[in-house]
Amino acid sequence: MIRNGLRLWVVVCVVVGTLCVLRAHSHAIPLDKNDEIKLGVRAYVNARVGTESTHDGVPIPARRPITSTSGTFPHSAAGHLRQNRGFIEAELHHDLRRLQREGIGPLSLLNDLPFKIRGLAYHVTFRGEGEGLYDWGPREYSTADEFEKVRAAASTVARGQVAVDVASNRRRLRKLGTDRERLYQAYVEASVGDLFVRFGRQILSWGETDGFRLLDNINPLDSSFGGFLISLDERRVPLDMGRVQYRIGSLGPLSEIFLEGYVAIDNKVGFYPGTPAGSPWALPSLGAPSNLTRSFAFRPARNFDNARGGARLVFNAADATFSIAHYYTYVDTPSLQVFTSGPDGNSTVSVAFDDGLICPPTADPSLQPNHCGFPTHAYQTAPKVQVSGATTTFAIPQLYTIVRSEVAYFKDEPAFSQGQLDPFIFNQPNVGSRNTGGRRLRDSIACVLGLDVNQWLRFLNPHQTFFFSTQFFYKHIKNAHGDTPFVTAGPLAGTPNPDREVLPITLNILNIPGRTLGRNEPLFIQQPRDQFLQTLFITTSYRSGTINPGFLMFYDWGGGLVYQPSVSFTREPFRFAIDYSILDSHIYKGGSGVSLLKDRDNVQFRFEYVI
Repeated sequence: MIRNGLRLWVVVCVVVGTLCVLRAHSHAIPLDKNDEIKLGVRAYVNARVGTESTHDGVPIPARRPITSTSGTFPHSAAGHLRQNRGFIEAELHHDLRRLQREGIGPLSLLNDLPFKIRGLAYHVTFRGEGEGLYDWGPREYSTADEFEKVRAAASTVARGQVAVDVASNRRRLRKLGTDRERLYQAYVEASVGDLFVRFGRQILSWGETDGFRLLDNINPLDSSFGGFLISLDERRVPLDMGRVQYRIGSLGPLSEIFLEGYVAIDNKVGFYPGTPAGSPWALPSLGAPSNLTRSFAFRPARNFDNARGGARLVFNAADATFSIAHYYTYVDTPSLQVFTSGPDGNSTVSVAFDDGLICPPTADPSLQPNHCGFPTHAYQTAPKVQVSGATTTFAIPQLYTIVRSEVAYFKDEPAFSQGQLDPFIFNQPNVGSRNTGGRRLRDSIACVLGLDVNQWLRFLNPHQTFFFSTQFFYKHIKNAHGDTPFVTAGPLAGTPNPDREVLPITLNILNIPGRTLGRNEPLFIQQPRDQFLQTLFITTSYRSGTINPGFLMFYDWGGGLVYQPSVSFTREPFRFAIDYSILDSHIYKGGSGVSLLKDRDNVQFRFEYVI
């Protein structure tokens, strides 16, 4: 009775209050009197279907028996659903200049400042993502069957080694991969004279490249939700950042000069939380749960000592736009340290993780000598990387061409060697440390030359031009060891070269009976010291822009090719697109990494709504 009476009292109060408001004179403030509020919404749903079966790796010929372990987990047959992604993004931009000028609310205080604020506005973006693959997809994704097979096949003969934890791996996969809602961007911006400032969670992109990044390494990329075929704009991770831009104007032959800088205090990095086991987009040999290795990812602290930041100078000269940049950041690839319990079963590793101990205090004492049941621990950390570079962009009007170029120097970026990652090497008494191969950093230089051309091909399209965009990338790793995969002389002849530059992905397992390094030694994917990559994009439009075919290609000269023909149909505000991604390579290669997902050919159907 008391509860019902309270509900009635609340209803009466609401009705009376509403009537009073309706009878009172209106003093409302129009917030969108002059179209000052801009709201945009983009939403789509897709279905991505595999057109080839994933495989268990491709063995390479050698002088010894080789068993491949570079397979994809879980195994998925051709014709099976690989992605059913739902995406929605809502952007709100509110121009506050009129409200400030009219002295509305606390904005009136800004008119009393000794300087004049212009361009006051705020911007908010909400983003939601969902994945239905793990709910109604094929059994390899919607059930734990493949995880159970791994648990049954995993070796547990080592003392204290745990079984594969199927339940926790499935929980992590669903937690990271089924849905995510977040306040994506939220910032305030304003101008004071020639100074522009923006504070809040935001995206900042420098450089002149598309698809692959050089100077555009300020914001991390997140591949844990959606995979590498999702566009860069959807994978960028916003940072809590302060950004300033000061317009200088003209100085001698230079014009449109401005100086831009930023500081970001944030702990987000590209490898955290990482692609979960069981995702269709995990890298080969890294997608399956394991009872051999336990990984720990450490993010930088949110403080000034670990802040990212830098500046660039932009100016025009001789009909070209130039920029010079230098900044500190954390790249998407983590640095990796591998720790083992040692040949005598007693770990002497002093590096700690979450609770400050190698094993939690509640762990079974019998597991302590074997790293809590995992013989190997892998520590992922984020070293601060310096990036310095310059860009140039200019037009050749006679050829309807834009020329883009960029060069960047990376200092102290993460790198890996066979001996650093391979316990069969660094655990030998006469080869390096008995506990870890350490953390390896190196420098590299990269550059790109790009051309954007509009060209008439009237026999194919008499009404619209074709747009051609191509980029040529080159990267050189400084002081990289030669590409010799095996030791050629001495007592360890025929074993992996410990100094070779590699990716931390197993290419093959070497079965070496009778060798001092033991059996089943991993051979990691070679990373070439010189890398070349070519991209090409072609598109045009028919029927007043309602039909838009396109063709995208990546060609890694080291071995790897991606084709993606596509066509989209537009009838605003609706769009329907079909594309076919063909990833081709004879064997896994380093370099750009396009060959690492060579068994993931797929066709995508996408329905999109944009206002």
